[in-house]
Amino acid sequence: MTRPSIGAAMGLSLLAVSGVLLSAGCGALTGGTAPAPAVQAADTRFDGVYAGRNDAVSGWGFLCGPPAYAQTITVSGGRFDYPYPVSAPRTTPVPVQVAVDGTFVASIQYGTEDFGPRSRYINAWVTVSGRITGGELDATVSDLRCVRRLTAQRG
Repeated sequence: MTRPSIGAAMGLSLLAVSGVLLSAGCGALTGGTAPAPAVQAADTRFDGVYAGRNDAVSGWGFLCGPPAYAQTITVSGGRFDYPYPVSAPRTTPVPVQVAVDGTFVASIQYGTEDFGPRSRYINAWVTVSGRITGGELDATVSDLRCVRRLTAQRG
């Protein structure tokens, strides 16, 4: 019988832990506090294509991407997927629900490498928060190493 590689074993371990956490519910992730109340979802009033600029606010280098770049977000049914660059060029969508008042907050957990004297695999969170108002989408995207700001107008 062959042993799985360290990467494969770690992936299987993370898969097992994810299943336990999902089956335990949100209370296990938040230290036993009650889950946040459900967001009253927006209708289609914020739907459209928003084009603008994504700027680095803090962080640096290849871990945070370019200092600025053009970005387009499509809101449909009061929802959008923010394309989070986990490891360029690989992105993963952060599903975001816009509330009736135009605010939004969404987070996902992702795996990354902690670069340091002893490189290791860790879990980290990315959070997308902001508001859509007056035809402008203003979002802050923060993760373990970087903070970015997206300002985009509906076209």
